[in-house]
Amino acid sequence: MTTLLNPQAMQRVLTHSEEYRRAVGLLNEDWDPDDQPIYRNVLEAADVHFARQLQMAGLINGTTDLNDYRAVNQLIMRHDQWLSAGARQALLAPFQD
Repeated sequence: MTTLLNPQAMQRVLTHSEEYRRAVGLLNEDWDPDDQPIYRNVLEAADVHFARQLQMAGLINGTTDLNDYRAVNQLIMRHDQWLSAGARQALLAPFQD
């Protein structure tokens, strides 16, 4: 099901903001947490939420379907070092009671 993005989210898409690049990096499994020389730049819960919005809107399919438990679990297993604790919880939240 395709949903519409709100105006703020659409602006982030059109300007390819940092939030957009982080969400696309998650969806395409193209992220390097050690890219920053001073600190580990891990993905946060907000990145997961925005990535889900992009996928639900049909803008970015990515290599991982965030609505499929198996795909999300495999993503976490492969790239645990990319994710903060909040991001892991956000990825798994739709599948918990």
